[in-house]
Amino acid sequence: MAVAVAGTGASLVVGGLSDRHQAVLVATQPGGLWSVPPDPDVVWRASTGGGWPAAVEGQVVLEADGDLQGLDVATGEPLWSASLPRGKSACGPDLLDPGSVGSPLVCVTEVDPAPGGEPAGSVGGPADPAEPSTSRPAFVVTVLDPAGQVVGARELAGTTAAAAPLAGGLVATARRDGDRAVVSWEEALDGTLVRTRVLHAAGYPVDAVGSTGQDDVGTIDLYGLRGLLHVRASDLRETFDASGEYATGYARPRSVPGGWAAGGPLPDDLRVRAAIDPRSGRVEEVHVLEADGGERYVLPGEPFVPAVTDGTVPHVLVVRSPGFTGYDTLSGRRLWHREEWPEMIWLQTDDVLVVESGSRLIAIETRTGRDLWRRWLPSEVHRAFTDGDSLLLTSTISGRSDDPDEGSSELVSLNLFDGGLEWRDVLDPTYREVVSAQGQLFAVTDTEVVRIG
Repeated sequence: MAVAVAGTGASLVVGGLSDRHQAVLVATQPGGLWSVPPDPDVVWRASTGGGWPAAVEGQVVLEADGDLQGLDVATGEPLWSASLPRGKSACGPDLLDPGSVGSPLVCVTEVDPAPGGEPAGSVGGPADPAEPSTSRPAFVVTVLDPAGQVVGARELAGTTAAAAPLAGGLVATARRDGDRAVVSWEEALDGTLVRTRVLHAAGYPVDAVGSTGQDDVGTIDLYGLRGLLHVRASDLRETFDASGEYATGYARPRSVPGGWAAGGPLPDDLRVRAAIDPRSGRVEEVHVLEADGGERYVLPGEPFVPAVTDGTVPHVLVVRSPGFTGYDTLSGRRLWHREEWPEMIWLQTDDVLVVESGSRLIAIETRTGRDLWRRWLPSEVHRAFTDGDSLLLTSTISGRSDDPDEGSSELVSLNLFDGGLEWRDVLDPTYREVVSAQGQLFAVTDTEVVRIG
């Protein structure tokens, strides 16, 4: 199901910003969209070959068997094509990475080593494919500009066990060091080290002959998605944000990484630091700091971060424990308190806050905490979007057992200020996920990316 901010919402929500300026601001946010018409239809679709699309500003980039193609994000028109080294490739930033705008395209190719551990085509002529390899795969990083031209390429260090492309022209690498894994963030072009994290593996007990019984101990995998870097192995599991900070904590909504509690912008260049209770491991206080690090005030409880905003800097910080409370961002003055314990803030603007509590959507005034409307949800909401005049939510249809649409997904638009239903659209059952990227609404199937509008 979905929610919308309709009619005069744009000028009201932004409090005086021009419609065009606000539309651009909203469309550049995670979950932000350009205006979506009622009953949206397929604008274009393209095969992904089963992979996840990459993106750079204004483009969706598809890779299949080393062949790259850049498509216009709005029209799907082919813009350029290029080729990568032979091997298994992954390109980024991915379609859902908020950092894709302004980033170059970075591709990592895992090239199978030549037999005997020699580089392919090295001394002695071409490699014999029948001869077994004695070395690990090599990783080649290729950087391309928005026109699909190769800016540079290099081979990663021979100790690299895994690599993944990231936004901002970075590549993440991982290697094993005994029972530890070393994860590094490097400049993709020249290998300049940006950050390193040393992860200690959990380890497995061994039997009398020294075996762990695990066939994949020592292997490691990296992949980036939605602006996060995931590190996976049989004995460790960690997730990091774009800056290399741990991203498995309190301030991570289901839809997007980040927010005001994780380095997002605040008035007066304020920033926050969470104080964690060492006994429970939970956040017990939020310290709001001046730009110079001095403490301005302290809020009791844990940050309650919205999944979607309209791009305006928050002038009300919402904290929960118990219930949830709104505080003035500049002074820390308590503005309102509510005894509900909602699972999610789907939208926060300067004027309206929409939360999910139990099986209800509740819209309240951001600065007063006063109810605007309440609406029952027939099923679970999966994802939220906003175009500045509309908040759209996707959900699974749960109707009668003889309803042919039952179990499908739908996109619903509600008026933000009275909760009235504006329109509802049943989505194609092949859509695995409906997402927003660069202001456009996309669906992803097992084999295609589909632009909806």
